[in-house]
Amino acid sequence: MVTIYHDYQDEPADVFLRLPEELAAGLYALEMENFSEDCVFFDKVLPEHGAVLEMGCGTGRVARYLGKMSRPVTGIDISLSMLRLAMQHQSPYCSFVCMDMLAPAFRQPFAAILIPYNTLNLLPTEEKIRRCLLGCKAHLRREGTLIVQLFIPTEDFLGKDRTTFQFQMFDRQGGGRIIKEILKKYLPDSQTVQLEERFRIRPMQAGLPNEDYHTITAIAGFPLEKWLTLFTEANFEPQHIWGNYNNATYAGSASSCCLLVLKQQ
Repeated sequence: MVTIYHDYQDEPADVFLRLPEELAAGLYALEMENFSEDCVFFDKVLPEHGAVLEMGCGTGRVARYLGKMSRPVTGIDISLSMLRLAMQHQSPYCSFVCMDMLAPAFRQPFAAILIPYNTLNLLPTEEKIRRCLLGCKAHLRREGTLIVQLFIPTEDFLGKDRTTFQFQMFDRQGGGRIIKEILKKYLPDSQTVQLEERFRIRPMQAGLPNEDYHTITAIAGFPLEKWLTLFTEANFEPQHIWGNYNNATYAGSASSCCLLVLKQQ
């Protein structure tokens, strides 16, 4: 029997289960594995020679693209589920280690460190960001390169006292669809963004139930000026600041993407 409601407000609230780590890794791989625009950009700005450390490597998408004989890449991530997927598609020029980006521990320094795809934003406090940047400094060769992609809230987003909503839809392996909903709300007191990602799994096959999962994360929503202060405190000096993968000038009022190449002072 189908229940008919007279008003949207009468409908029961959606119930989302906590997204398991293993499923999260699989969904991330499904969504991101064919994306390479950032990889092309990083390949151009990284040194041609010398070992690279990628922080927050996830499923290894970026590391596999960038690794070569003259530029071996070591990827670290705290998620074993992500790393298991990374190791299924191992490249001869990249390796993966389960390690916290707040406490890197390697004997040999790197020519460059890469923190791609807004990974540094996942550290929502200044104290944690400082710890990460000091770890980067300790693991870079003299005059080594640090490359970071940041999410910077636009002026338009900061001016909205409400939750913004985006959604994507992609095919599910084995049939059906996955609907991803992204809800963001800026919290000015902490300068963080509350990020909720919802995944509605729709098998579209008889006998297979629909499933709804979500994650809620606080990410750093600092303006560029605060990020630059944090980099300076860790003795990193910006060499280039771009607003997209095509080397466009960063314009804070229009773009939430900020790409920085920094050198040790």
